[in-house]
Amino acid sequence: MKFITRFSPNSRIRLAAFAAALLCALPLPPSGYAAPAELTYEKPQLLKASYLLPPNIVAGDLFRVGDQVSTEMYMGHFTLYSDVGTFEVSGENLLKIRIAELPAIRQLDSMSKSKEFLAAAGNAAVKPVKSAVNMVENPVETVKGIPSGLSRFFDRVGSGIKSIANSATDSDSTAGEKGANTAGRVGDFTITALGFEDSRRQLAQDLAVDPYTTNTILADKLTNMAWVTFSGKLGVNTLVSVFVPVSIAISGTAFTNDLVYNTTKSDLIIKNREMMLDIGGSETLADTLLGNRWYSLTVLTSLLTGLESLSKVEGRSQLLELATKAASEEEARFVAATVQMLARMNGTKVSLAKVSARGTVVGIARNGAIVVPAPVDYLSWTKQIALLAQRQDLRAPHRSIWLTGKISTRAREGFEALGWTINRAAPL
Repeated sequence: MKFITRFSPNSRIRLAAFAAALLCALPLPPSGYAAPAELTYEKPQLLKASYLLPPNIVAGDLFRVGDQVSTEMYMGHFTLYSDVGTFEVSGENLLKIRIAELPAIRQLDSMSKSKEFLAAAGNAAVKPVKSAVNMVENPVETVKGIPSGLSRFFDRVGSGIKSIANSATDSDSTAGEKGANTAGRVGDFTITALGFEDSRRQLAQDLAVDPYTTNTILADKLTNMAWVTFSGKLGVNTLVSVFVPVSIAISGTAFTNDLVYNTTKSDLIIKNREMMLDIGGSETLADTLLGNRWYSLTVLTSLLTGLESLSKVEGRSQLLELATKAASEEEARFVAATVQMLARMNGTKVSLAKVSARGTVVGIARNGAIVVPAPVDYLSWTKQIALLAQRQDLRAPHRSIWLTGKISTRAREGFEALGWTINRAAPL
């Protein structure tokens, strides 16, 4: 079987274009300020997985990654082969998460065949509804009404913000209801029986996976297992302790933290809204972002805790406004990753005074240095990147771009010729 974990036939192009738009959506520089003429533009490269990835995620006992990797518009597009299926994954970060989910899928399969589970299944109630993580299976229907293309990323952030879901602006709803009523949030599930959600989150935590994962294979298995253990009155710990040795629980949930594991869904929605208001967002902005279905609660929490950690940095509400524009899961993850990069760098690599969303996420250090975080897999010297390197608004005595991935020789030469410093950022 082959499972496409991207969210539309054009998702590679969408994520890459989104990254490019964030990096490049500002006016062109003055004509007298140009990149080195001898550096011709590059086309997307086809690279080996072993060049882009560390050895431990190229192949393992449960998987292997296809050798040829397209790097259209700065992101690696990987094929992950495993005994539970084949996944197409955009970006190294999500690839690591998908790899880390494989042992959990295998263990859930083993647990479902145990005598303890079968006995509990005989006592379990009929599952009331099917898990609702699968808006990703029908992307055309779920994005209906969202503007196509990326023209919205060239508009002024915050002008004419519109809610993506009607519930996000329903004045008669509570804050929790506004988020919870948003139809089809990625990674969501719809069983609301009292106590079930706790069982499901506990199971996910014990398996070291995201309770709001958008891997539909894992999500369905989590829901089915949790329902049987919950309604069949079998403790989750009973099965997990028997079938999941500590050595096999590989953590790849870079965006998952204790807040996600230990907080109910409704409370987490309310907590996220409170964080947005504390950051400086308006109630309309907070409800708009809560209503953006493309942020799983895990990724949204990652975005907001990253912004929250930048408590002494000005301009955070601008990044909230930019975040509302994401129109796919990949785009939402990209924004969250960019914010997390700034949060991790602040106080260690740089001392930030301000952040800005002038089309691209920019950090401004207390000494005036410009910092551009770029959570991309492979940066090549395209026309868009050459224009980014020349942008007048990014000119400063000291300016740097921080990459989680690799950069082509030509791109490095182009940036350095224009006075940029290229730095390597720790993987997310």
